[in-house]
Order: sequence, then structure tokens, then C-alpha cells
Amino acid sequence: MKNKKSRFWVFVFSFLPGAGEMYMGFMKMGLSLMLGFMLTVAVVSIICMDSLAVIPVTIYIYSFFHANNIRTMDDESFAALEDNYLFGFDGIDSIKNKLVGKYRQIVAAVLIVLGVFMMLDIGFNLLCEAIGWDNEYLSTIYYFVRDEVPRFLIGIAIIWGGVVMLRGKREN
Repeated sequence: MKNKKSRFWVFVFSFLPGAGEMYMGFMKMGLSLMLGFMLTVAVVSIICMDSLAVIPVTIYIYSFFHANNIRTMDDESFAALEDNYLFGFDGIDSIKNKLVGKYRQIVAAVLIVLGVFMMLDIGFNLLCEAIGWDNEYLSTIYYFVRDEVPRFLIGIAIIWGGVVMLRGKREN
């Protein structure tokens, strides 16, 4: 149920991306902003491209002003505002159907790769505890697998996605 709330609490909650919108009852907008912010922070930190840090900062600032602007709307405009997903998250309700369909193999492969990396991390931690972290070869291998291999795989996935998009465009 959406309704105008306290100006003070909207201001306070708007410091967390999406929370101000959720406080006013716009759950889809708030979820979109939270997911967008958190996913972009995660992607920027994983791929280590600091120049892309401007994207989560922009989402953060947008979310802050968005919540406060919604709060200052007149009653008629506020009541007419629909709670829709932002940033292309409008298909999030049907994600289960997509995961069962043609994307099932991709999701399975991603889950397997994540599981393998988790197991490697646990194995390396155990090995380093037994041998010691001062072994330069073991620590070099550990940091390479932990830092560089995921970036490499993400780069391959981005290139593959671009090729698939170009191929799909030519077929149309």
C-alpha cells in the first residue's frame, strides 16, 4: 500500500538506494534500485575496472533524489504513480520461467563454476594453513586463481554475449 509518509523518514531511508521508495510502498521501484546498485557494485569490484564505479554512484544519487521527488509530489500525481520495475527489471517476475527454458544450461554452468571456485578457495585455504602462507609459489597460484581467473571468465562471457548479439542481429 503506497501512501505519503513522513518527510524526515523518507529523507533518512533515501540514503540507502531503494529504501525510500520501499518505505512509501513502491516495492518494485525500490527493489529495482537496490538490485541495480548492488549488482553494479559487485560487477565493478569483480572485474576491477574502477572507471565504471561512476555507475553505482549515479544509481545512488538517482535513488536519493527519486525518493525525495516522489515524496514532494501532489496527492493526485502520487496516487497516479504506478509501481513499476526500473532498469529493465520488469521481467523479474517471470525469471523462473526463463531459468527453466533456454537459459537453464547457462545458469547451471555458472552455478557449477561458482561451486568449483568456492571449493578451490576452501582447498587453498586448508593447504596454506598446513604449509604456511609464506610459500611464494602457493600464494601466487592462490591469488591468480582467486583474482585473475574470474576476471578472465567474465571477459570471455562478455565477448561471447557480444558475438551472440551480433549473430542474432544478422539472422533477423
